[in-house]
Amino acid sequence: MEDKKIIALLFRRTEHAITLLKERFGKRLYRTAVNILGNPSDAEECVSDTYLTLWNVIPPKNPNPLDAFVYRTGKNIAINRLRRNTAQMRQSNYALSLDELADCIPGTDLWEQISARELGRAIDRYLTRLSRENRCIFLRRYWFGDSSSDIASAFGMSRNSVDVRLHRLREELRAFLIKEELYDA
Repeated sequence: MEDKKIIALLFRRTEHAITLLKERFGKRLYRTAVNILGNPSDAEECVSDTYLTLWNVIPPKNPNPLDAFVYRTGKNIAINRLRRNTAQMRQSNYALSLDELADCIPGTDLWEQISARELGRAIDRYLTRLSRENRCIFLRRYWFGDSSSDIASAFGMSRNSVDVRLHRLREELRAFLIKEELYDA
């Protein structure tokens, strides 16, 4: 019901909707942007840009579910900022997590491959096959850009256990993409 309330306030152009967005999504948006950019001030700007974008696109859009729309919007804004800041790209957790995936995602231009719909659908199919815990670990690392240490803390595991599990998940993903004929071994 909270999503519908926020969307209704955005449709009425009530500024309180932004306050509700900040309360509900602000911490995760900020953490994701910091993980992608590696720079707190850039992350704050991206979060502000996310709220502005949401204000401008709702209405006419009526996203359902709202959380996925908010996080995808924020993540895309941060990735676009990262692309502009290519000189600093290697300093972010997100860039490091993409480097880890590079060995199991086909193609020479990783950015191009990430946006490919077919690859995205295949990864979605792969994720549905995972246990809830493995799916959460995978998404926290490769969607939200959380560090292995943060994931370990959240799941009550050692950092080494998380790193080993992520390595195995990447190997399974590579095998899955080979089977799906999206990756040449």
